[in-house]
Amino acid sequence: MKSTTTRRIAGLLCLIGCMAPALSAHAQVVGTVTNLSGILAARSAQGVTRLLAVDSQVHQGDTLTTESRAYAQLKFADGAELTLQPQSMLVVTRYSYDAGKPQDDKVELGLAQGGFRSIAGALGQRSRDATVINTPAGVLKGSATMVVSLVPQ
Repeated sequence: MKSTTTRRIAGLLCLIGCMAPALSAHAQVVGTVTNLSGILAARSAQGVTRLLAVDSQVHQGDTLTTESRAYAQLKFADGAELTLQPQSMLVVTRYSYDAGKPQDDKVELGLAQGGFRSIAGALGQRSRDATVINTPAGVLKGSATMVVSLVPQ
């Protein structure tokens, strides 16, 4: 009896382990890592953590974290570029861009710590109010090139 229960538990754990990558694969790809120095990790909305490298995909729902002395440059589907500073945590809460549907444009990012520099892409140029950056200090709206940095407490 004990070995049957152990086998069932092992089978369930194996099944869960096999499903985790599939769950994260269903998240919408919104960008790519184009340059990286140091360690960049992404935690999916499902809680799966992976280390990213150049050419790694960034998905909607990912929480991106850079380690100390790490910089990461991302390029989004609309051509926008974002460079994360060391010891930053950025959540890609929502990213909706379709070249043929400007009425659906929406980018929502959450900066929990650290900072970034961004350059607007096509979405920001055509939908000036579609970008929202949530920080502990307040909410930023707009589409201009921006530098956002939080002071460590």
